[in-house]
Amino acid sequence: MTTTPERHPISLSSYRDILAYVPHALGFHPKNSVVLLLVDDDRLEATLRVDLPPTENLSDLKMWITQVTRLLQRIPNIKDIAVVVYAPDDANEDNRVPFANLISELEVALARQTIGLRHAWCRQFSRIWDYDSAEDPVLQIVPALDTNETNLSMVLAGSAPLEKPWDGTGIPKWSNAQEIQQVASTQETNIMLSLEAWHESLSLPFTEATAKLHADPARASIHVASLDTKLVRDLLPFLAGEGLESALDVLFGISIDEREGAIAPLADYLLGRGWYAPDWERIDRLWAISRDLLGVAQGEPRQALLCLLAWVEWARGRGSMALVLLEQAVKENAEYELAGLLQRLMEHGVMPAWATDQLRAWRANFS
Repeated sequence: MTTTPERHPISLSSYRDILAYVPHALGFHPKNSVVLLLVDDDRLEATLRVDLPPTENLSDLKMWITQVTRLLQRIPNIKDIAVVVYAPDDANEDNRVPFANLISELEVALARQTIGLRHAWCRQFSRIWDYDSAEDPVLQIVPALDTNETNLSMVLAGSAPLEKPWDGTGIPKWSNAQEIQQVASTQETNIMLSLEAWHESLSLPFTEATAKLHADPARASIHVASLDTKLVRDLLPFLAGEGLESALDVLFGISIDEREGAIAPLADYLLGRGWYAPDWERIDRLWAISRDLLGVAQGEPRQALLCLLAWVEWARGRGSMALVLLEQAVKENAEYELAGLLQRLMEHGVMPAWATDQLRAWRANFS
């Protein structure tokens, strides 16, 4: 499941614009999915991706409809929805229109929530069906989208959707990785110094921060070694989103009071609860620095980075991207507890409160 609030002006009645837009909103090209574009007063507010049901049997459809409507109940002010079904290769072997029953059931369920189904399409390779036609859905051939105005504007703004969600692999190894790993392996973590080092990196533009890390093995080793300390690892999203002073307040509170109240601000933030409004510029820097450090980190520090990257994607509202990173972390180390915990949380469709708030949600820069 992915939500990506965005205000880019596109035509909600043009399947060409919609098909061009969706990969940019999600960050990847969806497959075997249903993408719902959530609309409030003719303005696109969010994009929600869910897996297709395993079959088109009525029981599977009803379970799927229940899942989707529960997710929508958490998102306020949605008046209408446009839908794109991304059907698998064999979805119409008997010449039926793929997932027509799903759309019919969804429309009925949405009406119960006073949400209108504005448009619905089904894409399968180069073919697209328009469910909105008066009688049978009309089959058309999808035109090339490379020159579509919506696609071009987003590409020019720097958007580059992946063919599939990134799993955290493929980052080039640093030239001085061995030196940094040796220093990190013998280093005792000082929590205060570690948080201050991360704070300094998060306060710099990404290119400057990573240049300093690559040029200074001692500095890089502090970042890597600190990831072995659970408290530092868990405080990093809070440090990025709320700043050093707030992170130190939590740290000092925990050090003098081990009761639940001391850790409540951190727990609420990590679960996306309350009225927090993360500093998205610093959160984006946390993602970029963590990604770069995958070129030097090994073992549990690497799994910690994958969890941090997953948390950032989830905080952005891109749960599908987050789950792929967590799957990789679990694949690498099934005993890494945080990865399994986050995986279960996100598989249940839990969303941060800010992801459904127009004023606090992360917005991709497509302007």
